[in-house]
Amino acid sequence: MLLFYVVAVIIVASAAVWAIFEYDLLPFNESRAVVSEAVASEPSAASRITLLNRREAGVPAIIEHDLTERRFKNSPLPLSLPIDCEPGVDCWVFNFVDLDPGKGRRDFACGQMSYDTHKGTDFALSHFGRINDMVPIRAAASGRVLGSRDGMKDISVRVIGRAAIKGKECGNGVRIDHGGGWHTQYCHMKRGSVLVKSGDLVRAGDRIGAVGLSGLTEFPHLHITVEKDGKVIDPFVGLSGGKECDVGVAPLWRGEVLDKLRYLSAIPYNIGFADHVPKVDEVRAGKLDATSLSASSKALVFWAEIAGLRPKDVVKTRFFGPDGALLAEKEQTMAKHKIRIFSAVGKKSSASWPTGVYRGEITVQRKTPSGLKESRREARLDVF
Repeated sequence: MLLFYVVAVIIVASAAVWAIFEYDLLPFNESRAVVSEAVASEPSAASRITLLNRREAGVPAIIEHDLTERRFKNSPLPLSLPIDCEPGVDCWVFNFVDLDPGKGRRDFACGQMSYDTHKGTDFALSHFGRINDMVPIRAAASGRVLGSRDGMKDISVRVIGRAAIKGKECGNGVRIDHGGGWHTQYCHMKRGSVLVKSGDLVRAGDRIGAVGLSGLTEFPHLHITVEKDGKVIDPFVGLSGGKECDVGVAPLWRGEVLDKLRYLSAIPYNIGFADHVPKVDEVRAGKLDATSLSASSKALVFWAEIAGLRPKDVVKTRFFGPDGALLAEKEQTMAKHKIRIFSAVGKKSSASWPTGVYRGEITVQRKTPSGLKESRREARLDVF
């Protein structure tokens, strides 16, 4: 009789794990377990302009909260950074957990960097080209892998269509049980990068895969969902809650991680130059990686993508010549919240351009109760 019960338990457990992945109970739409370290490839040409531009001058985003003097209660599930990147420099949190109980959207800071029913935190890379960098995804806490999936193609849902990924919106992913009713889930991994399987024991910080573009997504990112007893928990708020529009009194992130994950908005996360007015698909494919252009180019254009904009934000895109003269500019005032926008300015010429260093600058100004806030980022282009 005892043997019968043991066999029955094993069958039920196996069926449950199968159901989690077959029906994507890896929660709805996007998403976190150890094992061997795969060697990352060298940074692609498409990523080098990102790494170059990050050293240029400017305050790269508007910071919502000052956490330097804050003291928080201990986390019931201390979470490590689940991705190998430098938040605010070469990766950004674009979407947070949607805390609006209705059909609207609201992130924990009372902004709209989320979308309706979004159940996790999205760590985004600047463009598709960075998928080739094999940016590691790591277990945020120790536990046992409940299941994993690999083999889905890295392709935008805008191309493949929702029907092709129905029931597998998470894409290539991993789900981990941390005990005490806690689970994390990681989604949109690169095909062939998943390093763990059901039953594996993992430690916090172990590599489990790499950032990709699989499942229900239009941009390369890691989506991580945190659950307690089946309920989605915003890791910035935690179980104990706190003041409205602020980090919770006991957020789940470890202290050193939380300091890196300050709520940023008005983020000029992707900038560069081209010899023509680029289409946004070119930009997001990572094809525009020029750091220098010929003086015989028919046009010189500075472009930028900005994330986390709010109503009445003023966005200024400007392009300067080597003598500091303003060559082109554009100003936009946001009428509503925008997850991200694309902006470009430039100038045509039938003659040769003066050689030297040109400069592009993107700024976002926001009026707040505490005064005017501004984010600014610039990049430089060699013309020879």
